[in-house]
Amino acid sequence: MPHSTHRFALRSGLLPLLASLPLSLVAACEWNEVEQGRLGRLELVPSDCGQSYCDLDDGVAVGGDLAITVRGKDGASARGLTLVSSAPWIVDVIDLEDDGFEPRFRVLGVGAGLAELSALDANGYEVDYLPVEVATVADLEVSVVGDGANELVTVGYDSAFEIKAGALTTLDVIGTSRGRDLTGKYEYFAFLDATLAAALEPDSDLARGYLRMRVPRPGDHDLTFIAPGGATERIHLSVR
Repeated sequence: MPHSTHRFALRSGLLPLLASLPLSLVAACEWNEVEQGRLGRLELVPSDCGQSYCDLDDGVAVGGDLAITVRGKDGASARGLTLVSSAPWIVDVIDLEDDGFEPRFRVLGVGAGLAELSALDANGYEVDYLPVEVATVADLEVSVVGDGANELVTVGYDSAFEIKAGALTTLDVIGTSRGRDLTGKYEYFAFLDATLAAALEPDSDLARGYLRMRVPRPGDHDLTFIAPGGATERIHLSVR
């Protein structure tokens, strides 16, 4: 599996600043949508997708990875089954994480398109399959929550917010395609200034687009997030 790095750069002078931050936000999904195989023999359950819910119907992001557990219907064992892709250039099975009663596989969105994930038995016969869509992140949506936080309209920026100095504020960036929140863990490249970097709480995760911060004094700050595929969000924060 590819090594994961967390990257961000300081807007001030565009000096690079690299940091590794905890992944507490995305440690585990709280709710997962169970998908029925098209032949009705198996269930495929996504998890560890970088969101508070995992739903393959939303589509997997290009560059995003997640776990998929294969389990038999009505308590039947799925031990020994292998998960393969009909088009690895669209979605690829990159690892076997658990080969137990309900085997779990790591899956990666490689390129936009539609492919089938097939569960094969030890003799190579297909037991069940599920179509999976992969899409490039086309838009970024930003939400800001905090005491006194308000959305603004500011020329030259994709989104802008006013926040209160000293107030604990959360900023979330979510990648979408055709209005759907894409699933899968992927990393943003992010730019922000030194004041915002110093104001981040320890559980922030810039690479995942999650910031918790207390900006100590009034001022204006800019952030930029770039998703795999190039979708960019320019954000202005006005601290008052």
